[in-house]
Amino acid sequence: MIAILIRSLGFICLISLVGCGVRGPLYLPNVPPAPVPPSEPEPQGKLYPPQNPASNTTSPAQ
Repeated sequence: MIAILIRSLGFICLISLVGCGVRGPLYLPNVPPAPVPPSEPEPQGKLYPPQNPASNTTSPAQ
């Protein structure tokens, strides 16, 4: 019984050490270059009509 506990504890430690990168450095990907800023400003406008509390009823499709 004790041998099973010791063996399972060693196995758990081995799995956790392998998973956290003890075998070598962790892989760090290259950072991509920053995106180019847009040449024109974004258009400004209204996306949705103003909400009226009385318009909670369904309206016909337009």
